[in-house]
Amino acid sequence: MPVTNEHKLYAEYKGDWEEVRDAVKGNRAIKKKGVKYLPMLSGQEEEDYKRYQQKCRFFGATGRTLDGLHGNVFRKAPEQSSEVSETFTKSLEDVDMVGTSVDQFVSDLIFDALQTNWGGILVDYAKGEEAQSLADAKARGLSAYLKWYQAENVINWEYQVIRGRVQLALVVLLEPYSQAMPNDKFSYEQYKKYRVLFIDPDTGHYMQEVYDEKVSLSVPSETPVIRMNNAPLYEIPFYPCPGNEPEKSMLYDLAQLNLQHYQDTADYQNGKHYTSIPTPIAIGLSPAVDENDDPIPMYIGGTKFQFFLNPNGNSGTDVKFLEFTGQGMRALSDGINHLESQMAILGAHIIAAEKKGVETAEALRIHRIGENGVLAAFVRNISDQVTKALRKRGEWNGESADKLNEWAINFNTDYDLTGGMVQTLSALLNGRAQGEIPRMSLYLGLKSLNLVPEQWDYELFVQEVMKDRAEELPPPDEDDEPADVEGEDDEIDDEDEPEPDEDE
Repeated sequence: MPVTNEHKLYAEYKGDWEEVRDAVKGNRAIKKKGVKYLPMLSGQEEEDYKRYQQKCRFFGATGRTLDGLHGNVFRKAPEQSSEVSETFTKSLEDVDMVGTSVDQFVSDLIFDALQTNWGGILVDYAKGEEAQSLADAKARGLSAYLKWYQAENVINWEYQVIRGRVQLALVVLLEPYSQAMPNDKFSYEQYKKYRVLFIDPDTGHYMQEVYDEKVSLSVPSETPVIRMNNAPLYEIPFYPCPGNEPEKSMLYDLAQLNLQHYQDTADYQNGKHYTSIPTPIAIGLSPAVDENDDPIPMYIGGTKFQFFLNPNGNSGTDVKFLEFTGQGMRALSDGINHLESQMAILGAHIIAAEKKGVETAEALRIHRIGENGVLAAFVRNISDQVTKALRKRGEWNGESADKLNEWAINFNTDYDLTGGMVQTLSALLNGRAQGEIPRMSLYLGLKSLNLVPEQWDYELFVQEVMKDRAEELPPPDEDDEPADVEGEDDEIDDEDEPEPDEDE
């Protein structure tokens, strides 16, 4: 098979990815695709279709929902567990060798993967070179780095049992690139490269081949030597996200309703245009004609007169305005409202008008529980894969594998903002005041409610609490002795006073 061969799941899902991405991009992208998303009506000419398309606007429910889901994940900054070296922490400020911090990298990754539910992170080494030592790597500016491949660029893969466990044996990555045309630095030609990552069946080593369509798709143009710290790798450092294979995007069903809403809106706007403008008609009259016996158009306020023969065949005439009556437009309007309510249930809650009242708020919270659970599972899987990729990158850059294995990056999975915050805070404070919960539980609870600065650890939290207590207590008066001292002395004096003599 050629290197361009696509995995069967890739071929199955790539059309879905295109539709979701277009729905996210919104009105301009949808209209650019023309009849793909808005078919021509029967008998329409090109100019009629353009007017038909221009009368409606794409309702941006899918894009707004994606913004809301992404915002929920990054409502809190990612948290890193365990301590690692200062060099590793510093390296997280640029994880892809183009200046992207780890927080920005994962933010872009999740925004992209939410649309397709597929993609992957490749850990690679700069320019395919290998330094002789860490000092040599630093001097030459070489480093391991991360690269995100979106769903459309992971075209083929294969899993096999290798050394007793199932792991990736092959990944084919599409890498589009552009090159300036000869004698014209302002024009570019687009080409494709195919980077093949595979485990050599003879040696068990991880290897790469690069095929360039400009050169040859049958013979590799590059065969980079891949070694980690002068030792071969025995697994492909590619981490699929969020799972091992693509699955349906959580935005796909919403995008489908959004596209249907667009088509129904186009029909409604088109119908409203023709039914809301009164049309002058003349029955039993003939239009004036020119020297060629062609009818001369007549207009009233920009609306063209329509001429009809008398339907009764008599000579009676009638001139009036044609007006619409019937239920057709009402059915279209009801259908559009129904689609909007379905979109709200599927995930576009942020665009729905939320009614007031306790029952409505509780019903809305229940609707969101399932959605938040799906998002939380998605985010946990992404967190695991990003952690693995960053550990591999750190190890490639000479960090201690033992310390890296204790390190992880975690993203927010608490998305319930619909209520309960006041009740939770009250329960935390009352429980602490009554001695029923430890101070650590109070700290964790306050942090989950965003009431403690993200950079505060538990020790700093306790220090700040003790500092506040010290500032609130009044300073002791040096001239006054403690109240209990005098009482204690009195008791001692009473006890030491000799018993009276019985004879006295």
